[in-house]
Amino acid sequence: MDRRIPPRLVNHLAIQFMNGNLSEEDRRECLAAALEQVMQTYPKDMEKEKTMLMLTMLLAKKVADHTPSLLRDVFRTTVNFINQNLLTYVRNLVRNEMD
Repeated sequence: MDRRIPPRLVNHLAIQFMNGNLSEEDRRECLAAALEQVMQTYPKDMEKEKTMLMLTMLLAKKVADHTPSLLRDVFRTTVNFINQNLLTYVRNLVRNEMD
């Protein structure tokens, strides 16, 4: 899956995260925009939330690999994004694992 994420998209996202003037909300929007771009290239037969979660984490990993100094910011923004957009899905995953 991660091979289909264009390096230019990762580079662009890293540059946006390096902008010290961006608020946390702006960073979440940058992540959401990048995620939306990547989601266009994936098959629709996969569960949308599952695809979003995996791609969000892959984008975060790729940005942190690309620019290690951004790890803390990327991690925080990714967790906030997941909490805002995918928390119910993640809770259901955990509940299903416990059953």
